Amino acid sequence: MISATFLDTLKYLYFTRPYNTMKLGLFRIENLLSRMGNPHSGVKYFHVTGSNGKGSVTTFLEYLTYHHGHNVTGFYSPHLSTILERFHYNTQNISQEEFVEAAFEVKKHAEEMDKLGEEFSPSFFEYMTAMYFYITKKKNAEYGSVEVGLGGRFDSTNVIIPEISVICTVSLEHTNVLGNTVEQIAFEKAGIIKEKKPVVVGLMADSALEVIRQIAKQKNSKVYEYGKDFYVEPVQFSFNENVYDYYGDTTIKGIKVRLNGKHQLYNVGLALKAFEVTHRINEKAVKKAFEEAFIPGRFEMVNGVVLDGSHNPQAAEKFAENLDLYFHEKRKAAVFGIVDDKDKEGVLKVIAPKFDLLIVTKPPSKRAEKVAETYEIAKRYNSNVILEPDYIKAVNLLKETDADVKFVTGSFYLVGYVRDYLLNGKISEELTIGGA
Repeated sequence: MISATFLDTLKYLYFTRPYNTMKLGLFRIENLLSRMGNPHSGVKYFHVTGSNGKGSVTTFLEYLTYHHGHNVTGFYSPHLSTILERFHYNTQNISQEEFVEAAFEVKKHAEEMDKLGEEFSPSFFEYMTAMYFYITKKKNAEYGSVEVGLGGRFDSTNVIIPEISVICTVSLEHTNVLGNTVEQIAFEKAGIIKEKKPVVVGLMADSALEVIRQIAKQKNSKVYEYGKDFYVEPVQFSFNENVYDYYGDTTIKGIKVRLNGKHQLYNVGLALKAFEVTHRINEKAVKKAFEEAFIPGRFEMVNGVVLDGSHNPQAAEKFAENLDLYFHEKRKAAVFGIVDDKDKEGVLKVIAPKFDLLIVTKPPSKRAEKVAETYEIAKRYNSNVILEPDYIKAVNLLKETDADVKFVTGSFYLVGYVRDYLLNGKISEELTIGGA
């Protein structure tokens, strides 16, 4: 049941702190936290950035910390079905009541800053970050597992001094903010490296890696590189039960991982190395953590339908790879919807040929008006395409097909709403508040 107070709080956040409005720089979050008594201090953090993989690595680190007997919070973005997914305590979403309390606490200080002018008014994400630190302090958590929102250097999470930083991958993304080359983006992400604090680095272009090495050297930070200081080998790929062997300072064989996809191999290695550098590892706790670690809507089966995002060509490549990996011989049908400002052609070229039937729909977003255009592009790459603009009708149509495996993919807006519908038979009031 969603409380009226929770809904009112959401309305305040979405409409007073416009969602998706970006403000660079750390002076607002530093000012806000200072007014709150610096709730981020006195906690041990893992700080994770990367073009891909950061959500998985942050999740793995939270579960590893929890299963090694520590109180831990997690901070994630964006959310899929509920804003509560952004705030974890010991691997669970916080409650609506805890969310409202944290929002109210931040509000007092944020509104004082609003009076100083637009430049000083905290953004939506800065507000979320301050709420996370308040929750962490209130819960008296010993550890925090923190996912960077965007980039690193100027991200509002970059007020912490972590035990260790992790840079998963570096590729061209958010070029309007982070720079037009992988070297520039690597520089922004390396901004989370702190003086004499180690950093774990994933696979990336040599030029990006060199930028990170240089900054780590300036900060007197030891660098641990995937493939050089640690690596992971696959034993078995099976849907919801993948098995890996880890080789670092410790060797752990037969790690079962619930999260699907070949790319998780690297994320498992990055998280384990970051944890290994800062902790004495317990093999039983490690195995329990990876078996339980979970992210909603990431190649997840919900009531007979597999949900996953493929909103850009890179994500589409991974999605297509997973289709071949887990369901190669199966007859497959999918509902697909994507917003208009994404590379529709780039995505559909990769995934449309993989399906025996593709149902094109409109994601629940103001940014997805050109569904007929999506349909026309899809027909270039698949001869069996249906247009059903109503995404609920599209999902019901999908469920009636005789395909062996059924999927909903494309925009994460679509995946989030459909997940809510499949679990609850309706769309929650929370999802309809902010719009997309």
